[in-house]
Amino acid sequence: MARILVVEDEANIVQLISIRLGRLGHRIDSADNGITALDIAREIKPDLILLDVMMPQLNGFEVLQRLKA
Repeated sequence: MARILVVEDEANIVQLISIRLGRLGHRIDSADNGITALDIAREIKPDLILLDVMMPQLNGFEVLQRLKA
């Protein structure tokens, strides 16, 4: 199955997504801000990133731009 990085600052949403996708057999990692998300993404090379747009420190668009660069 896929390795998925969930980037979301609302803990309840992370928990809901993680439980749902985990039951399908996916490996879930999470980050609650853009800076942590970049560090984790570079380290684990996830198959999919579910990225919130409105987050502290770096918003989702800034994270995406840095990942593409």
